[in-house]
Amino acid sequence: MARKRVYVAFDFDDVEVKNELIRQSKLPECPFDLEDCSIQKPIDKGWAAEAERRIKGCDCVIVLCGKQTHQAGGASTELQLATRAQKRRFFLAATRHDIPTPPDHTPKGTPIYTWRWATVSTLIEGGTPPPNAVVRYAP
Repeated sequence: MARKRVYVAFDFDDVEVKNELIRQSKLPECPFDLEDCSIQKPIDKGWAAEAERRIKGCDCVIVLCGKQTHQAGGASTELQLATRAQKRRFFLAATRHDIPTPPDHTPKGTPIYTWRWATVSTLIEGGTPPPNAVVRYAP
């Protein structure tokens, strides 16, 4: 699989989850290879314009859904920017023990998928994983 440029929208409480996703994509046995184009530090002035520029240059946007993502204003803005740029986006659970919550502005019924290599690989290539890969649907 060719390297994919991705923008990862996430709550900064889940930064280690995001870093692990990118780290795993570099393993030789991993079926996908990601180039992380996300903003790497907490939000400051002018960040939305920078996020929009980066999102426009990506192949797709991954939205990590952790325990508190529904309260993450930055992730919500990034989702809106991705929608406006008409970028393909998909949602991954960023928690194993809690209920993953999507950011505001997530369309009702949007699937939040498990973070398994086969699922992520299918999504990155624009496919649809099997129904059992869905953790929950956005409320």
